[in-house]
Amino acid sequence: MAGHVAKPYWIVLASMLSVAPLSAQGQTLENQKVRLPGSGYEIVLAPAASPRDSALPDPLLVRAISDWLSFGFGLPAAAEPPGFRFAPLEAMIAVRDGGVSSDNRSDATIGGAGLAERPDIVALYDAEARIIYLRTDWTGDTAAELSVLVHELVHHLQNIAGLKFACDEMREEMAFAAQERWLGLFGTDLATEFGLDPFTLLVRTNCPM
Repeated sequence: MAGHVAKPYWIVLASMLSVAPLSAQGQTLENQKVRLPGSGYEIVLAPAASPRDSALPDPLLVRAISDWLSFGFGLPAAAEPPGFRFAPLEAMIAVRDGGVSSDNRSDATIGGAGLAERPDIVALYDAEARIIYLRTDWTGDTAAELSVLVHELVHHLQNIAGLKFACDEMREEMAFAAQERWLGLFGTDLATEFGLDPFTLLVRTNCPM
């Protein structure tokens, strides 16, 4: 059609991915680009020339993921993004166990690429303070690590929407579903990246008997 210009996709992240496997099967990503449906954004994972230090998530990346979650899961767009903090594992355990009540926190007790040796807690959302805590060794350099951010952003959007759940486990159902769909965009899944089989997910997303 004459004069038609395709809608551009913004490259929101050039992730510094050192030459390392994305998955346990040894798959390596180089300059992989993925469009996020419904968001108008594109994610780029590219190998880094040298390792980089951890950095808090780029606001444009957070916006892109939030738009994608709103489109794909019917969650409302957040008027304000969450805050972000890095915290050592010990501090995050203290927040989980005492600093934040079970009604006001959701945590991803799964490891990620580069985090698998210390999988206790890699991220935690404080609903009252609207802060996502990330472990100090989180870099967001792989689809798996970014999926941890996806998981916690679901909890932020749930919180903004004022959604209520019968138990904390039910809150996790959408978060894990979004994480699985995100990983699928990059050709992988929760089982491959985190060893989460369907039965384990069923236990983690249903109220205890």
